[in-house]
Amino acid sequence: MELTESLIKAREERAEKYCKLVAKFPHLKSESVLSYLRASDYFTAPSSYKRHGAWIGGNFDHSVTVTELLLRFTEEEGLKWEREESPYIIGLFHDLCKNDQRGFKMKNDNLKIVSRECPDQRHGDRSVELIEENIIKLTEEEKECVLYHMGVYGGDEEYQQEMAKAMAQNPNIAFVQKADTIAARAGI
Repeated sequence: MELTESLIKAREERAEKYCKLVAKFPHLKSESVLSYLRASDYFTAPSSYKRHGAWIGGNFDHSVTVTELLLRFTEEEGLKWEREESPYIIGLFHDLCKNDQRGFKMKNDNLKIVSRECPDQRHGDRSVELIEENIIKLTEEEKECVLYHMGVYGGDEEYQQEMAKAMAQNPNIAFVQKADTIAARAGI
């Protein structure tokens, strides 16, 4: 199967999975949102070059796993969110900016992940911008969860200080970090 065919198949299979996952939130599967997600390679982008999610659709698969973990933590730990769809929004879109950063090419009949632009260590900022420009206006709680989802891997001392202040007010950030770490360490 050619790369283009593989990408189209993966995109449509994952788009269908996405629509089922967010079925009770029509605004998250509107035609404009789905058009953006398809055009931005949301359903096909890898999550990393060599580690977790380093395959066609790896970033989507990682994001679904984070969402499923957040839903489980919400149930088991009694987490409270400002709106019902927050775990879906945060989990599914926390790494949205990675769609622009990585792609694929065929080299000697092997699939190779290539860089489109230099990834930013604090990519949560860019993900927040993309979510708000193309999908939905975020609550402050959702913004903080996306901004600080990388935890101790997310940036310099200033970032760590800002994160600590936010976590004192928003305990759900820790559960987002936990879900992201579990998924990444599982290779997803």
